[in-house]
Order: sequence, then C-alpha cells, then structure tokens
Amino acid sequence: MANKEITEDNVALNDILDSMPEETAAPETKTDQTDDISDTDGNEQEISETDDPDIQEGSDDEDTVYEEPVREKKKRRRRRNHSHIIFGVILSVVIISVSILAAVFILKCTKEIFGIGKSDMETDVEIPMNSSTYDIAEQLFHEGIIADPDLFRLFSKIKGADGTYIAGTHRLSPQMDYSTIIETLQEDIESQRETANIVFPEGITIYEAAQKLEEKGVCDADEFIKVFNSSEFGFDFEEKVRTSYMKFYKMEGYLFPDTYQFYLDEDPRVVAKKIYKNFEAKITPDLYGRMEDLEMDLEEVITLASMVQAEAGNVRDMKNVASVFYNRLNSPDEYPLLQSDPTTNYVEDIIMPNIEVRSEKMFEAYDTYRGAGLPPGPICNPGLEAINAVLYPADTDYYYFCSNLETGEFYYAETLEEHEQNLIEAGLAE
Repeated sequence: MANKEITEDNVALNDILDSMPEETAAPETKTDQTDDISDTDGNEQEISETDDPDIQEGSDDEDTVYEEPVREKKKRRRRRNHSHIIFGVILSVVIISVSILAAVFILKCTKEIFGIGKSDMETDVEIPMNSSTYDIAEQLFHEGIIADPDLFRLFSKIKGADGTYIAGTHRLSPQMDYSTIIETLQEDIESQRETANIVFPEGITIYEAAQKLEEKGVCDADEFIKVFNSSEFGFDFEEKVRTSYMKFYKMEGYLFPDTYQFYLDEDPRVVAKKIYKNFEAKITPDLYGRMEDLEMDLEEVITLASMVQAEAGNVRDMKNVASVFYNRLNSPDEYPLLQSDPTTNYVEDIIMPNIEVRSEKMFEAYDTYRGAGLPPGPICNPGLEAINAVLYPADTDYYYFCSNLETGEFYYAETLEEHEQNLIEAGLAE
C-alpha cells in the first residue's frame, strides 16, 4: 500500500515537472556556473572556450559574418588617407616650385632691367633710319647691350617710348639700366663729338694701323696694339685664332681692311671691338664651309692669304701665287721653303724693331727663306680677294714666280731653269 502511494506521488511529480517550461531547466544554472568560472579564473574560461568544439565553430561564424567587412572598411580608410597625404605633398611641391621659378624670373628681369652684374664697356650702336622698337631691340641684343629683346620691347611700350628713338650713332653700355638706354636713344648725340674716317688698306699691319689711329687723334697707338691683341669680345672667330709663343701679334691678320669712322679720343676697346665686329661679318658661313672642304682652319687660310696679299696686286695673280704656295706645301721634300720676300720684310720691319726680347727662333719661323712651311701667323691683314684666292686657287703646276718691280708683271715657272730665265726678263737678275 505504501509502495503504491509512492508510485502515485512519483507520477504526480513527473507530471508537474513535464508541465514546467524548458527555459526554467538546468541550462540557466550551467550559464551561471560558466559565468562564475569566468569571473573566478580567466584562464579556465579561455581553456573551456578553446576546448569546446561548439564554441570554436561559433567563433568562426562570427568572424566570417561580422569581422571581415570591418577590415575592408579600415583598408579603404587607410587608402583614402594615403591618397590625401600624397596629393598634399604633390600640391606642396608644385606650389614651392612655382614660387621658386617666379622668384628666379623676377630676379632675372630685375637684374636685366637695371643692368646689374653686366659689363661697363661702352659700345657705339648705329641705329638706322626708320627703325622700329622691334628692330632696335634685336640690334641691341646682337650688340650685347641687352639680353632680352622681348623684355626691352615691353619696357619701351610701358614707358611710352615707342616711336621716339633717333637714328644715328649712340654710345651705350650693357651696365646701363633700361631707362638710361631709352633716354640715350632719344638723344641726338652725333653732333656732340668729332669723328675721323680712317682707311685701312689691304695688306696693312696692326702696327701701321695703330699709327694711323694715333695720327688721326682716335686713340694711343701702343694702347690700341695692346688692347687689340689681348681683348676678348665674344665673337665666334676669336675661338679659331691660334695662341702661340712664336706669334708676334696674336691678332695680326684679323684687322679687316675697310673704311672706318671713329670718335676722337676714343676708348681703344671700342675701336678694337668695332674692327672685330667687321671681321666677324665679312667671314661668312660659306667661306668657313670652303675651309672645311680644303681641310684648312681659319688661321692657316688667313696666314696664307696675308702672304698672297703682300705678293700680288690683282685677283688673277693672287690665284696663281696661291697655287705656287700650295704646290710647294704639297711637295715639302722637294720644296721645303716657300721663299716669300714679304715674310722676310715682316721680320725686319715689324718684329725686330718692336719686339721686347730678341728671339732668333721667332725670326727664323716667320722668315720663309729660313723656316719651313707657313709662318706662325699672318704677316699682314688680307682683304676678301686674297682670302678667296686662297680658298679658290688656280690649278697650275707652277713652283716659282717673280715680278717686275716697275711694271708689276708676274712671271711663273715650273722648273728652276725657267725661273732663272724669268728673273732676267723681270730685271731682277743679269
């Protein structure tokens, strides 16, 4: 009977338990226990989470669903931040570069306008009639007075100077500021100074030219010789002139024969530059091209032309005389000496009286009766006809020539026997 009651009580208890909600069952207790364990010992929680397969799987799912998008967003943010930094750096570099370039440009223009750091050498600039501001700016640029024609034209326009310039010869210097240049070009200064016209004939020497300049009151002869042989004006031909201790006058041959107008009491540098400029203009690219064809340099051509100039007086004889010298130069074993009388005269009349320290080696090198080949430098200043005769000589087999001193007639020979007979006919031998 008692067992029966117990059984019935058990059934009733089970019914009550079955009727209770599942949420009130043990899981809550388990959770509480887990929390207690975590609070008590963090290490044990770490172990339990690692060892529990269910928890591991849950963690993987959470990483996949939630953590991955966060990482992508962070990457995008970093990329955007990097782009902003790079853009900022580039913009800063551009701004700094533009600022530097602007500062350099402004400084350059300022120095140009005010003539800062430029040469103080004065130059006579001849402005032709009806020259526009554009023409004048280009001329000033080529004369070395200004370095920026466009800037000068702009400055002239701002100053209202266009159309006010006066044709004629004006004394200018690169060191002048633009305002002073403009004011000088607006003045009629030709009548303020006396001038002298001087003719330098073909074949003149630097020494003789200097005497002419002094006689006319242009400048001191010794000062001119010194300046003419030592100055550098930046012309292209200057680089082609040889420098040698055996040369007497470095620039002999480059004083181009012509008619020049100079101011009285002139600076020798101004005189020298004007002559240099004329030589630069006369020796054209075509002439330089012909020198290249002949495989000759400027110094060789001018030296040989000076000898031809000193020997002959007309184009025909110049070409024949040039051919004689060429034939001898091309046969040095048989004809080692050019035997030109003017070279001997140059030594006796120019070098010996004016050399400070006597040099037999120099005398021998210049005298083609003693020294082989061409002299160390020109012996006078040849004109275009003599230069062209050297560049385009006659085609002959002559190795000798002589001339009648009274009539000027030339005689040419291929052999020594013929030459000796010509000497008799020319009245130079009996």
